[in-house]
Amino acid sequence: MKLSFLPALLATLLTASSASAQMMLPGALQAAPEGPATPNPGGAGQARPKPVAAKPPGEETIIDRDLLRDGSQGLIAFQRAAGKGLEIKALSMAGEQITHPGEACRIDVIAGDPIEARPLGKPKGLLRYGVDIEACPFSFDVYEGAVLIAHEGKACDFVAADCRVDPSGFWGPTGSSFDDKQVKQFESARGRAEASMRAQFHALVASLGKDKDAVKKIASEQAGFSSEREVACRNYAREDVHGFCALRLTQGRGFALQAALEAGGKERGQTKKAKGARNAKAEARP
Repeated sequence: MKLSFLPALLATLLTASSASAQMMLPGALQAAPEGPATPNPGGAGQARPKPVAAKPPGEETIIDRDLLRDGSQGLIAFQRAAGKGLEIKALSMAGEQITHPGEACRIDVIAGDPIEARPLGKPKGLLRYGVDIEACPFSFDVYEGAVLIAHEGKACDFVAADCRVDPSGFWGPTGSSFDDKQVKQFESARGRAEASMRAQFHALVASLGKDKDAVKKIASEQAGFSSEREVACRNYAREDVHGFCALRLTQGRGFALQAALEAGGKERGQTKKAKGARNAKAEARP
């Protein structure tokens, strides 16, 4: 079956993604005009350049830094553990009183020993860790100088402290901590991050070939990314000035696409190897 819908779908997706990025990112860079495509003499479109694989940020970018949810609330700080592990040395979360909803409260989770952060691999291209707090377990992905915390289920109740909190969200530097030089660097980096993300997306779609369901799935995910990014970053302090949150999430999306592309390549390689082994075995039979 020919994927006749695919060119129109991808064109619509990329146009919407670019427009959304330019509307929400402060100082968004205007993409350079691509101009009309020039077909080669054979009639086929020119091959897109293969995206360069980048290395995801490591734990060193978050160690000994105070990270705040939305750049303004609570605090989480990490340190190296024995054996090169990762620990949380400070964790405070803001919420509301259980007995008086709407009244602010704050809970300091760590009163003694640091809390271990368990490595969970790189399921989305970024380092992921799990944190086993009985009243409020969560996981987080490591971005450059920030973490994105995910907590499943309802908000966490710390009954003894009469405080209900939800750690989910983007934790990074205070929104007022970036100077003009850093803001300009972020603006430049955003252009590169958007271009890299698009290149990874194109490469992944091309690698899927005629797998209609897989193409629709990745296209749908990419279409939803812009709105997810906006929701995650809209409350980050002074985001409209520096765009730090949007930059990091865009970079993270690029790493997720890169990981999916690499995983697909390994899977196809294993399938090809297994098929070759079966063919060789069949040919060896008398």
